[in-house]
Amino acid sequence: MVDAAFQFPLRHPAVVSVIPGGQGVAEMEANAVAAGAEIPPALWADLKTEGLMREDAPVNA
Repeated sequence: MVDAAFQFPLRHPAVVSVIPGGQGVAEMEANAVAAGAEIPPALWADLKTEGLMREDAPVNA
């Protein structure tokens, strides 16, 4: 879920960057991994189905 939370704002067409604010090398490396992680389209669909995300949220899935 961390990966999806990191990527969620980047999927909105009005957002061009996210500044995660890592505190040290380990956090910056973890942010880089989260940014490049594969998020299954089914996760976004499930979040919408469960009411945890708006149906019209732009997640490209």
